[in-house]
Amino acid sequence: MNDKTNDQPNFSDLMTGVKKIEHDRINLYRHRRKKTSLPKTRSRSAALDPDFASIDYQQRSGIRESQFDMGIQKKLQRKIRQGQLTIEDSLDLHGYNQNQATAALVHFFQQALASQFRMLVIIHGKGHRSDSDAVLKPLVRHWLAQQPAVLAWCPAQPKHGGDGASYVYLRNWPVLKP
Repeated sequence: MNDKTNDQPNFSDLMTGVKKIEHDRINLYRHRRKKTSLPKTRSRSAALDPDFASIDYQQRSGIRESQFDMGIQKKLQRKIRQGQLTIEDSLDLHGYNQNQATAALVHFFQQALASQFRMLVIIHGKGHRSDSDAVLKPLVRHWLAQQPAVLAWCPAQPKHGGDGASYVYLRNWPVLKP
């Protein structure tokens, strides 16, 4: 004798307030963080903005001796390091103070970008005649690190100035028509 008693609720009575699912797929990625887009590269004029503070001793110790963009192939990196590419222009900063060197760098880069040069040499000196540590060498490298037009820089070979100079490899900017 299996009589249904009212002690056991009906299934439809248990499902009151439950909504029917429209699809049976579960989004596993719902709780993941969305990737943020990379910051847009600055324009050429914004890239050459000379407004940056003088670098202090702590910043000097953190400045890299060389830097290569991730997109540069190993073979091209080797050619840059060995000075095998044709140097299209150079800038000698001997005898300049920090403000003069910054102004000269900005002017030099504006001309290099306008001329679509790729390989440059900046002679900043080793800092032997400075009262303290080298002044222009870390300043130049710090400035180069902030420029989106610069793909790479590294110390030059002895024939081009050795540790007192830096090779700079620029991005190939498209020609802007007025």
